[in-house]
Amino acid sequence: MSGTFDYICFDDTHAREFRTFLEARGVPYETRADTKDEGHLVVSVPDDLDEELDEAVEAEFERLEREYEQRLKQALIAEDEAEKRVTAISVNLSSGETCYVPIPEEMMNRLLSVLSTQEIGDLVDAIVSAVENPDTRPICHHVTEGGD
Repeated sequence: MSGTFDYICFDDTHAREFRTFLEARGVPYETRADTKDEGHLVVSVPDDLDEELDEAVEAEFERLEREYEQRLKQALIAEDEAEKRVTAISVNLSSGETCYVPIPEEMMNRLLSVLSTQEIGDLVDAIVSAVENPDTRPICHHVTEGGD
């Protein structure tokens, strides 16, 4: 290609759909990695296309850019929503106060896949008790329920 016009595609989907469009219309192109932005691809097309084809290529690229922006917005919204999904474990202190420890939803789901809510509560109560009433003796000297 003598003179070219470069289109920068921001992800693989964008580049693949643009190249498919070009191939369907018989437009020659070359693809290379963008040296300035990792992950971006540059699709070069001849700059001497007839006016109608040139306008069609430009319109399609703009449409694909809008689709990319929509995918990006949706990904950011999904990421933001995932960060907002937080559950909590209630902690009952010996003072009678209750506080809540935020736990990411994914972690809580993993806990609940192996422990019941009662078991999680018992574990938290044991930790609270150990923090509020430290027993610094070796673990083998601790007395547990049902044992001496």
